[in-house]
Amino acid sequence: MHVSKKGEVIFLVVVGGTLILNLSALVTTISVSNAPSTPTVTVTLSPTITVTSTPTKLPTRTFTATFTSTPSFTPTRTSTITPTPSETPTPSNTPTAFIFDQGVFERAFVMDQVIPGIINRLQVAGDGSFWISAPYAIGRYEPDTKIFSQVNLDNPVIGLTSDGKAWILPASGTPLQVWDGNGFNFYNQTNSWLPPQGYGAPSPLEPSFSRDFDGNVWLTTDYDVRRLRGDQWQIFLPELIGFELPYRKTISTSFLLANSQISNLAWVGSCNWLERDRLDGNGVRQFDGQRWSEVEIPAEKGCVTAIASDKTGHAWVGMDGHLWRYDEKLDAWSEFTPPDLDPVKYIGFRHGAVLDITIAPDDSAWVLYELCGSPGCKTRQIRYRILNGFWTPMRDSSQISPPLLLFDKNSTAWSLEQYKISRLENSIFKPVAWMDWIEATSDAEGHVWVMNGDLNAEMILWKYEP
Repeated sequence: MHVSKKGEVIFLVVVGGTLILNLSALVTTISVSNAPSTPTVTVTLSPTITVTSTPTKLPTRTFTATFTSTPSFTPTRTSTITPTPSETPTPSNTPTAFIFDQGVFERAFVMDQVIPGIINRLQVAGDGSFWISAPYAIGRYEPDTKIFSQVNLDNPVIGLTSDGKAWILPASGTPLQVWDGNGFNFYNQTNSWLPPQGYGAPSPLEPSFSRDFDGNVWLTTDYDVRRLRGDQWQIFLPELIGFELPYRKTISTSFLLANSQISNLAWVGSCNWLERDRLDGNGVRQFDGQRWSEVEIPAEKGCVTAIASDKTGHAWVGMDGHLWRYDEKLDAWSEFTPPDLDPVKYIGFRHGAVLDITIAPDDSAWVLYELCGSPGCKTRQIRYRILNGFWTPMRDSSQISPPLLLFDKNSTAWSLEQYKISRLENSIFKPVAWMDWIEATSDAEGHVWVMNGDLNAEMILWKYEP
């Protein structure tokens, strides 16, 4: 009985092993039948590839130059690649190559010693010297001697004037200091200079200097208007001028001044502000050399945002979005209305305030309007040229700060944007130089000057002579 069971066990093991081997063979057969067929080598004839260098316009991941250098205008012309942020609709960490090209400019002077700080003013004085300033430093360069002199300050610079003077005013409001390149003069109570003060907040506009027909210096401060006659200051408080102030601690009042170029008349306009927002104003007042009077503009009193005068005896005033011109000879005011905006190009926009009025040497008025739409009024502008009563749109801008506008002696307009300088040719602004310029100006002879270089290091003055 024991032997029989052992045989049965052996028999079952043999049978089980046979079944397992058969199943394994079956699986292998199925796998082989479902496997892809073995590729067969096929001989084909292929043409020989020849590599030929052919220029294409395909995009690459290398720096993209914003300008290609053209033939040199002067022996000193250079091209320097400087990475600048790429202007793409979406943020990008890839810089775009900026190629410095002086274009129509010639290198005139190199200043090895430069005042510390960020340069924020450039002025060419009547004697041909160059004045530059930072908030707390002044430099003067004399081309004849190639001497650069400078002075560091404890108080801020409030202006440079064409007679070769830098004006400094401490936070206390006195004394007013003047540096002429050699030494300092001071104005205090002995010169009838008192600290500017008022009830409301200080003006949001920077102090401005001008000179009248008789050669007197005028200054707008945070709270009033002043005239320097000889060595004595005359202070015109708003009440004396005839302005009614809001008399609120949070409201400030700004003053804009223009002097006649054919008589001793002066005009001052006011505007009330709440922080950086314009509110209303009290219109324009006129000074005849002795007394102030209200100007009879055929409009309600409003916020004056720009004012200028030309050589033919006209005063231009931008007030509450309207442009007015006063004719001294006729003693009459007239309104100038801008042309309608292109409804396709400027969909949803309208003319806002007059931001600036610049008079060209040919007496054409260049008027900068802000454009107002759903985004507000602080991101887009349009500039017009008014010549012989005709309006010509010259350029629009989508920048918070519009391009700097300069004129040469031929009344040709120059538009300076970041890294790019353009000149008006056949009513179109065409780029004529690519520069990382810091400051620019024009002198009394109609030359255009541009300054660039490394802060606190070597600076270069570039010149364009028409």
